[in-house]
Amino acid sequence: MFRIAISSLADDGPRIVPEHRGTVLSVDEAVRAVLDRLPAVDPAAFTGRAVQDSVNRVNDFRRDVVADGHRYRVIIAPMM
Repeated sequence: MFRIAISSLADDGPRIVPEHRGTVLSVDEAVRAVLDRLPAVDPAAFTGRAVQDSVNRVNDFRRDVVADGHRYRVIIAPMM
């Protein structure tokens, strides 16, 4: 199982505001959930292979993205 956290990043400082949290069974489901939640983001940033490689290397996947003029931080991590 994997947990997903999507937070908005403030333009004027280090403030992070949680937007969405969820759990899924696989990396592919995690990628689909992120792209469903942020449809304007570049899908090339969230391939299943890139997410799995990051999880294997550093135990999570973190990416800051821009969608509809807003900045977001996306984290996908295995549930322990």
